[in-house]
Amino acid sequence: MSSLNKLMCRGILPPVVHGVLDYPLAAILIVLPLVLSFDAAAAKWIAFAFGIGAAVLAVGTAWPTGIVKVIPPILHGYADMTVSVALIVLPFIVGFSDHTTALVFYLIVGAGALVATLVTRFEPRVAAEHEMTLRMAA
Repeated sequence: MSSLNKLMCRGILPPVVHGVLDYPLAAILIVLPLVLSFDAAAAKWIAFAFGIGAAVLAVGTAWPTGIVKVIPPILHGYADMTVSVALIVLPFIVGFSDHTTALVFYLIVGAGALVATLVTRFEPRVAAEHEMTLRMAA
C-alpha cells in the first residue's frame, strides 16, 4: 500500500459520516448557485457539474451510505481531494474571482469539502463485505 493510501486510511471521521455528508454537499452544489444567482454563468454551470459528480460519488461509493457500491472508497477520497482543490482554485483560473458571491461560495464549499476529506478514514473495505463472506463450518 502506498504512503498516500496509508495516510487516507488514518482519518478520524468515520466513512459513514462522510457518506452522509456527501448528499447535502451534492445538493448545495446543485441548488445554491441557482438560489444565489451568480453573475458569472460559468460559475453556475461548473458548480452544477461538480454537484452531479458529488451525487454520483455519494450514490456509487462502496460504503454503507452508498446505494450502488461500485466505487472503491479510496478512489472516492482521491476524487474528493481533486474536486475540493479545483473548487478553491477555479474562480481564479476561469476568471470569476471578481464576482464576490461566486468566489465566497467556491472558497467556503471547497475548503469545507477539503477539510472533510482530509479527516475522513477511507477504509479499504466496507464492514458489510466482511459480514457477507461465508463462514467456515464448525
